[in-house]
Parts: sequence; C-alpha cells; structure tokens
Amino acid sequence: MNFGVLTLTLAVCCTSIASGVLANTRIGDQPHAQGYEQPEHISIGKPAADSAITRTIEINIEETKSGYMLFEPDAIHIKEGSVVRFVINNPGDLDHEFFLGSFDEIAKHKQWMQKHPDMKHEDSNAVFLSSGLSETLDWEFSNKTNLEFVCLIPGHREAGMFGVIMVHDHLARDQGK
Repeated sequence: MNFGVLTLTLAVCCTSIASGVLANTRIGDQPHAQGYEQPEHISIGKPAADSAITRTIEINIEETKSGYMLFEPDAIHIKEGSVVRFVINNPGDLDHEFFLGSFDEIAKHKQWMQKHPDMKHEDSNAVFLSSGLSETLDWEFSNKTNLEFVCLIPGHREAGMFGVIMVHDHLARDQGK
C-alpha cells in the first residue's frame, strides 16, 4: 500500500471516530439530545409540564427592514424557583425558533445546526415558530444561573436573534417573580 493512501485512510478513520465521539456527548452536539438532562451539563432547569406557572413572559420577534432579527425583550431576570410560561410571538415573514440552553450548549448546537440547516427542534427546551404564529414554552428555573435563548436557524443568531436570562435568588420589585 502506498504511503499517501495509508495516510488518507488513517485520517478518514480518525475523523470518523472523533465525529462519533463528539456526536454522542449529548451536550448540544447532537440534535434533540436533551442535554439539560445529562449529569455533566450545567443546570438550566427543566420542563415544567406539571408545575404551576408563577410568571408569564411575552417575547416578540422583530424582523427589521435593515435585516436584523431580534427578540424583545432580549434580557430577562427570573427569580430562582420560578416556573415561567414563555409566550413567543412571531408576526414576521420568516420562520424562527426559540431555543433555551447554557451558553456552552448553544455554541455547540449552533455548529451542529450549520451542518444540518433543515433540522427542526423537538426538545422540551425549544419551540419552532412558523411565520405569523405564537407558541408557548413552560420552564422551571430551579438553580441560579445565566443562560441564553436563541434562534439557531442558520444566519438568524448572527442577525441578532439571541438573548440572555439571569436566574437569581432575588429580584427588584418591578421585575416579577
């Protein structure tokens, strides 16, 4: 066997093995992995399917004439222990999504989405928003943390579709529970 073919064969094998290892970390590298359930994952809370809602937060998506795509509000303070219903409204012309995760998880998942641009999320921590529609996402914020919400459709985050959630053990009086 010639040296060039052997080198190429080894490179392909190593790349395949590395890709398989990374794809199975279940922390944002694999679609619909529910990374928030993994023990090594930074806790962002959990789905609130059977919990009583303590706060409702309305988030509007804006598509500007200059090409920006924004969440309004894009910074949210939440009291630790709150169960929040997000009502996300998409009055625009494009489809979007609302994906809730740790900064690390979102960075890794963004890379995956760039390789698989037609993927749609079916996780408990994400909703797909067709043009002109609204969706809800219920989430229990059980730990103090900072996390991100984002639209991971390729190009949307770069156009401004991201925001931050700060979960504290205390809040100013006018910021809800």
